[in-house]
Amino acid sequence: MHSRYNSLTIFMGLVLLFAMPERAAGHNFIGKVGCFECHEKLPVGKTALLLKTNIEKICMKCHHLEKRLSHPVGVVPKVIVPLDLPLDKDGMVSCVTCHDVHMSAVNKLTGKKTFYLRRTLKGKKFCYSCHTKLPSKF
Repeated sequence: MHSRYNSLTIFMGLVLLFAMPERAAGHNFIGKVGCFECHEKLPVGKTALLLKTNIEKICMKCHHLEKRLSHPVGVVPKVIVPLDLPLDKDGMVSCVTCHDVHMSAVNKLTGKKTFYLRRTLKGKKFCYSCHTKLPSKF
């Protein structure tokens, strides 16, 4: 009877695991399968993972509504951008200039969401990392 209960528990766990929506875990892409959400293949040694497509297209698959709420992407900045906020290969702002999806979603010290920001500053304070003044609509 005990082994039957264990088998049923394992079976139901697998059903729940595979029945969950594809994006239920957000950016918590775990294991080799998770890497392929964005990347073409696994790295060899210390080589960088190639993206399937432009990073903005990858992000906008899920974040299409947030586009109007954040910084424009695909633009060459008119300000000096700190080195820890990397521009893309063409020197343009991209989603990953401000966000790093490989970071933790929650600050372990404060318990607050990080929004995957590359710095601990939020809101206007984060914007002032590059900008000396902000548009009046902000």
